[in-house]
Amino acid sequence: MSNVTSLETAAAKLAKKQKPKPTSTPPGDLFAADGKRIIQHKNGHLPTVLDLVERSLSESPELHLFRYASRLARVYQAEEPKDKSVKRPAGAIMVHPVESAHMAELAGRAANHQKWDSRLAEYVATDCPRRVADSLLARGHWPQLPDLVGFIETPTITDDGRVIDQPGYDDSSGLFCAFTAISGYNPPPAKPTWKHARAAAERLLRLFDSFPFVDTTDRVAMLAALLTAIQRRLLPAAPLMAITAPTPGTGKTLLCETLALVATARRASVLSLGHDDAESEKRLAGVLLAGDAVISVDNIERPLKGDLLCQVATQQFVRLRPLGGSGMLNVPTHSLIVATGNNLAIVGDLKRRVLMIRLDAKTERPEHRAFDRDHLATITTQRGEIISLCLTIIAAYLAAGAPKITGLHGFGGFEQWDRLVRRPLVWLDLPDPLLTSEELREQDPDLEAMRLLYSAWQTSFGEEGRPGIMKNSPFLL
Repeated sequence: MSNVTSLETAAAKLAKKQKPKPTSTPPGDLFAADGKRIIQHKNGHLPTVLDLVERSLSESPELHLFRYASRLARVYQAEEPKDKSVKRPAGAIMVHPVESAHMAELAGRAANHQKWDSRLAEYVATDCPRRVADSLLARGHWPQLPDLVGFIETPTITDDGRVIDQPGYDDSSGLFCAFTAISGYNPPPAKPTWKHARAAAERLLRLFDSFPFVDTTDRVAMLAALLTAIQRRLLPAAPLMAITAPTPGTGKTLLCETLALVATARRASVLSLGHDDAESEKRLAGVLLAGDAVISVDNIERPLKGDLLCQVATQQFVRLRPLGGSGMLNVPTHSLIVATGNNLAIVGDLKRRVLMIRLDAKTERPEHRAFDRDHLATITTQRGEIISLCLTIIAAYLAAGAPKITGLHGFGGFEQWDRLVRRPLVWLDLPDPLLTSEELREQDPDLEAMRLLYSAWQTSFGEEGRPGIMKNSPFLL
């Protein structure tokens, strides 16, 4: 071997030894020319890398990534549901959980990821490793990401009178406003008065002139349901809306669709009731996890009851296990649930958690009635104005100092709903919307059976044969 060759070989070995190597210092805050964060994946520094990935995700609001129900989730437009027991209209907004593969994609959108290439002796572009995505999801706590309370598709008003009507994420409330400009909508007056609110209520009540409500109280109950549809995301608890009539075709579904159109500009997600309570609760858990704003439980043919329905009405969160999952999730309950049925029966503890709306066309074939207008088309056209009128009623009551109503008893478990929905209407000299639900106790088949049993016992055995616990029973006639 010549001396020249030996020198070239030695030089090559020396150059190889002198190639730069990756530093052992933790990855820091690096940014590309376009301002996008650069994350260098270095062995031995996984905790720091995870912190940087979470920081980059929090710096990318366009990803719509939030903490929701004890996990990471994004706000999406719904796709065709695989579960045919739940029907969602096209374009429905829902909350979708983020899995590992999708997290790797989102991390790649939020930052430029690099790894060390020993052959080139420099950092080169790479995808976010799946082990990083898995580790980030496994943390279970992401303090740098915003907390999502829910999404709204209509302006709403807080307990202190602040109107939330700007698209995007609202930091104070934790709501994501998934809407842009709404035709016909104007914020309520800066200082609305009783007269403003009363005029707004009268205009809203005229929208339902064509419906055969049993009496004026039912019409006001429908107005209360309308206010609830707008406010539901901010309410820790709200009664279930129940619409009943003696015959089909009276307009129950139309009223339900009215609430959905005002709240979301779309028809409601329809949930069919299962053959038993266990099946019904599985289906309800699924739509709650998806974050549906309005849930229609349509054409109920058996008595409505269930522990989960009771919890959803009165609790701000419920613990649910998603299908196919092993852990329990803390899920918000702020969906407006509307139940419809002919001669709807509500039993058990649920009956005190219901706002009843009664219809009766007093005709054998109510579907043959003629209407002077297309109701749903009217609601769609006037949606923005309807929202403004609803907010005006609540804003006026709050501007007046939310005065107490003499003689009006409280509604235990629904204090916020009572303050923002029920009391503003009674303040306007309208009937108490809860009066329509008073007859539920009288119609409860379980209570009726107990009354009949105790009365038969008294008739057969008299006072001497009656057990001591029955002597002052409230079930005796």
